[in-house]
Amino acid sequence: MNKNIIHRITKNAIMLALLCTIGMFSLPLGDNIKVSLQLLMVFIIGLTASSVIDGIIVTGLYLALGLFMPIYAGFSAGISPTFGFVISFVVIVIPLYFLNKLKIKNQFIRMGIACAVSLIICYAIGALFLMLYLNLSIEKALLIAVVPYIPFDIAKIVIAILVVSLLPKKI
Repeated sequence: MNKNIIHRITKNAIMLALLCTIGMFSLPLGDNIKVSLQLLMVFIIGLTASSVIDGIIVTGLYLALGLFMPIYAGFSAGISPTFGFVISFVVIVIPLYFLNKLKIKNQFIRMGIACAVSLIICYAIGALFLMLYLNLSIEKALLIAVVPYIPFDIAKIVIAILVVSLLPKKI
């Protein structure tokens, strides 16, 4: 087997294991606000994927496994009101991967743009799913599922950029 293929499979397996492990834990902040690290790991996966297909495979497997195993935030499984965010993980690795390939010399700006655009897409998909699942107005869905998390998600972007910039280039 080609060494490159073995490297990619191993890397994808490690990323999936990290996403499954880190994704289970959430920090309760009161008033039904729980912050998980799923999105942080998705940012790292999208920014370091060997190909866009690898990012889709890892996040797609996470989505599929979580339907049956309690690997989502708060040790949950299956479809819930916030399942739209998990769906969005499979989608946002695409702009994460491609926007990180832009010809912008400053890697921090390049990765910041990739993460910010991806976060907006994540919010849109997650809020839309929540709105439809709970029959809410879009304003109510945004107030419940987006607004309280913006500062935490900005911090996740900063942490992801720092982690990825410290990783060896070979990863």
